[in-house]
Amino acid sequence: MATLAVVLAGCQGMGAKMARLDVGTGRDEVIDRLGRPDSDRTMVGYEVLSWIDRRPSRFSFSHQDYTVVLKDGKVTQFGPGLIRRDGKTSLQIETGDP
Repeated sequence: MATLAVVLAGCQGMGAKMARLDVGTGRDEVIDRLGRPDSDRTMVGYEVLSWIDRRPSRFSFSHQDYTVVLKDGKVTQFGPGLIRRDGKTSLQIETGDP
């Protein structure tokens, strides 16, 4: 039974894993839940962690970017999309949706 739970947890997409985060979650817990990020950088006083969720499609690999923004080691925002500066001292996750 435990083996099945581990296998099913490994099959979860990044979107399902992201849904388990909350604002205020600590950095270490984010990495425990989501795995090692593909990118880790600092922007205007925030730490920005990014993951690329690669999915095979019929003819190629598609991907979705996911971003977690932390301030003082705690999540301030998270979700699908890429980060952009929103003014001099703030950031916004941009999904690309109109």
